Amino acid sequence: MSLQVFYPQMSNISKGFAAVLSIFSFFCLMSKLDSIVHGTLYHYGLRFSFEWANEYWVTYTAIFIAFSLIIGLFYWLGSNRTVDDLKISIALVATVNILMMGGLADIIFFIFWGGGLPPNDITWWWVPWNSLFGVWNSSMQIIFVIAALSITTFLWIRMIEK
Repeated sequence: MSLQVFYPQMSNISKGFAAVLSIFSFFCLMSKLDSIVHGTLYHYGLRFSFEWANEYWVTYTAIFIAFSLIIGLFYWLGSNRTVDDLKISIALVATVNILMMGGLADIIFFIFWGGGLPPNDITWWWVPWNSLFGVWNSSMQIIFVIAALSITTFLWIRMIEK
């Protein structure tokens, strides 16, 4: 049974708005979770250790991947299951993962929960790009997020063009 039985047909604009709102809300909630771990818990005595941090980072990333698969699957199940619907489902999965790899959650963390981005003389040592390039700071991260947003925008423009 299709989800369309439970929900009347939505316009493409409504579907798009719902998807954007869902993805943005998810990123905000995940960044708040990160804020609790890296802010509140440190206030109560948590000490950084790669032993727990690696497990946390793997789980945190896995949650993003699971969410992307869930949102893609739910779109597919609620659709007419055409080739175009399959492409949109795949684009939803790709969007969440591109934005996750681009570090959107980190930017949201600092803007909403961290009191602003760190100055450029602070190295973002926790991001994988620091190991790859030897340096990573707020300006580089902003450029990277803009690139991720640009890629996803281009992806969706291509999806809409047909």
